[in-house]
Amino acid sequence: MSDKTKDQISDWLNKLERESWQLELLVSAFTIFLLIQAILSFEGFITELEFQYNLRSGQYSMLYLFIGLLFKSLEALTFCLIAHLMLRGFWIGTIGLRSVQSKINFSDLNYNDFFTEKLKKRVISLDQLVIKLDEICSVIFAFAFLVISILLAFGMYLIFFGMIAVVLNFISDLMPDWFDIVIQVTAIIVFPIILLTGIIYMLDYFTLGFFKKIKWFARVYYPFYRLYNLITLSVLSRSIYYYMISKFSKKRIRLIYALGGFVLFFTMIFRFDQHQYFPEKLNQQVIAANYYDDQRPADDYIERASISSDFVDKPFLKVFLRYDAFDNVRISEFCEGFTPQKEDGLNWRFKSKFENGNLNIGNQRFDDEDIDQLLSCLSAIYQLSINESIYHELNYRFYTHPSKQQKGIITYIPTNQFMEGENLLKIEKIYLDSAKVANYEWFATIPFWYKKN
Repeated sequence: MSDKTKDQISDWLNKLERESWQLELLVSAFTIFLLIQAILSFEGFITELEFQYNLRSGQYSMLYLFIGLLFKSLEALTFCLIAHLMLRGFWIGTIGLRSVQSKINFSDLNYNDFFTEKLKKRVISLDQLVIKLDEICSVIFAFAFLVISILLAFGMYLIFFGMIAVVLNFISDLMPDWFDIVIQVTAIIVFPIILLTGIIYMLDYFTLGFFKKIKWFARVYYPFYRLYNLITLSVLSRSIYYYMISKFSKKRIRLIYALGGFVLFFTMIFRFDQHQYFPEKLNQQVIAANYYDDQRPADDYIERASISSDFVDKPFLKVFLRYDAFDNVRISEFCEGFTPQKEDGLNWRFKSKFENGNLNIGNQRFDDEDIDQLLSCLSAIYQLSINESIYHELNYRFYTHPSKQQKGIITYIPTNQFMEGENLLKIEKIYLDSAKVANYEWFATIPFWYKKN
């Protein structure tokens, strides 16, 4: 590369540095708009995951945590960019003021000499303020993306931790029973090492390289440093990180990390609420709009169960029970010896078989599934009663509710035995204990008002 080319590149970069504020303003404003839309969409996506999929089981919990951290990273980025946009606007205003008044005429203020001397020492000039604000804005813009990398790095570490557990479980399922002891010993050795080295890597990051300074430990730590750089994708933000900690005061950076950690910890531990006499959880004394089809917002999911309205004047009461995949284990307890054709999780979209020497591949249709048995298993975990009268012989059908296309079962209860006025529909879930004895737990209480025609 010639010297002339180097000079051209240097001039080009210097020009970019001088004019980068224009790009920062444009990118910040546009990105904030997109992020607000993305956060709203992401909230709906997370809600959909909660209702459509069972991510509460151990094998999916790390993935769910990662998605939650991704959502938090979007919120953090939005906050940083809004702060950047406001400060950059303040910076532009300062430049405009400087074009009108470049210095403070303290003599015109006619203050006391004591106050005038103090102000001269403490009030910085507009030139200094412009330079300082420009520096802060540029750092915030870079720091916003560094915050994302921190949150995503933690999420990727959790994914890595969970993937090892999934792989060990997969190997354990393939191998004979005697091999389980090998899997257990491997887990006892591997997991503490991953946990310990992960904590060291995190501490080294937030202390700005404490373990890199220890001569004897640095060589031992370096392989793990390279590994976690790759796993957490920190290699993408490594340049920003090292440039920032070499440019600015390490004490201030540590203070910012500590302050951010405190705010995050505080918001996770505490929340502001003055409704002392209102319950937090759904219970038998709460009337929830989510229970009624005519009151529930169109974009809300059915949380547990639903009826048409809180006012009933028809000969039958329609009751919808949402199918929660979390109940699969409970349902299987009532159907020993029966296994559905579909797996709980990943299923093949296609099936193949040999006919007349040819390989035929087609879509999985599950045409020979025992539908009656499926319905019997799913409905067996519910017990419905109205005004303490239990209904044992209800007919159920599979039903996809128009509200968010939620899957479940539906039944119709005759209203000829209902009382005029308030009635209580109580829904309980049944589970079997270790002795195969049925136990009942409250699931929902839906009050409604009945009027005979």
